[in-house]
Amino acid sequence: MLADDQGVAVVGSRRVSPSGRQVAEDLAIRLTERGLTVVSGLAAGVDTCAHRAAIRVGGRTVAVIGTGIRRHCPPENEGLQQAVAEHGAVFSQFWPDRGPDKTTFPVRNGTMSGYSPATITVEAGEWSRRCSTS
Repeated sequence: MLADDQGVAVVGSRRVSPSGRQVAEDLAIRLTERGLTVVSGLAAGVDTCAHRAAIRVGGRTVAVIGTGIRRHCPPENEGLQQAVAEHGAVFSQFWPDRGPDKTTFPVRNGTMSGYSPATITVEAGEWSRRCSTS
C-alpha cells in the first residue's frame, strides 16, 4: 500500500444482475473521481465491473487475488489482470503457481479488508457471508 493511497473495496456477486453491474461501475467511477483507489478481487461479476470501470476513467485499481500471481481466476480475466497491474497493482499472498481452492478466497477477502478502510458490497447471495472475515 502506498502511504497516501486510500482505497475502497468494491465486491459482490460473481453472478451480478444488469442493475448490479451498473451500480458497481458507477461506484468505481465515483470513487476514482474522488481520487480513491478501487480495490477488488478480480473475480467474475462485480469485481470485474469495478476494475474495468476504474481503468476506463483513468483511475487507480488494485486487485487482491485468490490465486498465485501467475494464475488467473477466472481464466478470461487474464488480460484484465495485466491491465490492473498497469493501472495500480495486483497482490497475491500465495505461491506464484497456486491455483484457486475453497481456502484461498476467504484468505484473499481478509487481506482485501485489511488493505481497504471501507468495503462496499454490491449484490451478495445468502451464502456470501461464509467468506467474510468476521
